[in-house]
Amino acid sequence: MSKKLQGNGIFESSRMMLPEHREAYIIHQEQLKHRTPPLIDPQAAEEMERIMASSMHGGFTISLTLFSEPEDIRLAGRVLRMDRQLRRIYWEASSADKYEWIELERIIDVEAPDEL
Repeated sequence: MSKKLQGNGIFESSRMMLPEHREAYIIHQEQLKHRTPPLIDPQAAEEMERIMASSMHGGFTISLTLFSEPEDIRLAGRVLRMDRQLRRIYWEASSADKYEWIELERIIDVEAPDEL
């Protein structure tokens, strides 16, 4: 047989990419990019901790933005406990009776209601 039938011979000369495949490839490559968490200013970190402490003592709902690799996560709920040694909070989600520990390093933004 000829060389065209060995290895990838027949398809080597006829490579092409459809526009749909190109778009899917670009989207896939964007999803593979690694994000890094933003650096939080020390004053902003103190303000976020103040709002979380006020939520814990006042029992009102706040919004947290958590860093996650694909995209940031927004949560609404209230802080039940703060563990300063382990740098985490015990959180009650307002959408369901769900309780979880959240590390302070994952929190990139805290929003309080307008009454504060």
